[in-house]
Amino acid sequence: MPSTSTHSVMTMQQPLHRSLNPMQQHALDSLAKQPEWTPISREVVEGIRTQLHNGLADIAEKLDPQRALWVSKHKLTTVHGCEAHHMAGLTDFAWTVNNVKGTVLHKAVELGLNWQGAVIPADIVDIALNQLADDDMASAGPFIEQLSPSERAQLRSSAIDLYTKFDESFPPLKASWRPVLESSARYEMYGQRINLSTRADLTLGAPGSKVIVDLKSGRIQPSHREELRFYALVEAMRTGQAPRRLATYSLVTARAEVEDVTEGVLQAAVRKTIDGIHLLFELQRDRREPTTRPGSSCNWCPLAATCATGIKYLAQRDDPDATLDY
Repeated sequence: MPSTSTHSVMTMQQPLHRSLNPMQQHALDSLAKQPEWTPISREVVEGIRTQLHNGLADIAEKLDPQRALWVSKHKLTTVHGCEAHHMAGLTDFAWTVNNVKGTVLHKAVELGLNWQGAVIPADIVDIALNQLADDDMASAGPFIEQLSPSERAQLRSSAIDLYTKFDESFPPLKASWRPVLESSARYEMYGQRINLSTRADLTLGAPGSKVIVDLKSGRIQPSHREELRFYALVEAMRTGQAPRRLATYSLVTARAEVEDVTEGVLQAAVRKTIDGIHLLFELQRDRREPTTRPGSSCNWCPLAATCATGIKYLAQRDDPDATLDY
């Protein structure tokens, strides 16, 4: 595979590399730079910045830097869904074997990227589990440490499966692509009264032509595109240069859903972010009563046993002939 400059991840329509299997070649092609691609101008980025700041000025003046508003993709996704679920998740979140496996996968991928020698999935996952369990700064650490032998074995099995899928379906990451795992970024506004924060699973390339990749252990959902658009917005605001492409990669299907970052994408992201932050402020600071909106989040909502709307939704989903009023 031909090398590129540090400002380019890879060129488009490369010939099939003999060392890549079809899944890896598909992933490579999905991330590659199109010949006609041109970066978004800095004037456009600064216009988006002005729009973002103007849209949040009314909230910023009501905030104290000592009680700053922190905004993440998860908060924006949940608050744009069911507000009751969002509020419950702020205090009732609990780690489970099912939701912690993604954290173990990301740690294993990080280790595998920098591993010297042959990568054996089971060995990488074991080291990832041990490091997370021993890390007092990792929120999942205490949960992993207290798992029973059978629970840890179940988690280990799931993580090995996911890491093996990643190793089999994603092309080897060359150093010239500038790969970074678990890359944190932050954009501070109004004297740190409002802070937009992200943590990308994988980034490739340099500012101005960066590709941001979100790894998913299950199917790709519509909300995943909105989450990556928020990542693009934060990257553009932080560096003054928009990323080139966004990719959600499903390990289950070995397929990527990609979107080039355009002015329209950034416009959509800034509108969604401004609206979401207003909702967050109303709910968390003004103490407005949250609304309920049934959907897929009902399956794992902390309020599932007591929320009448969610109970009716799940019952009707399981029995389409049921006649239930919301």
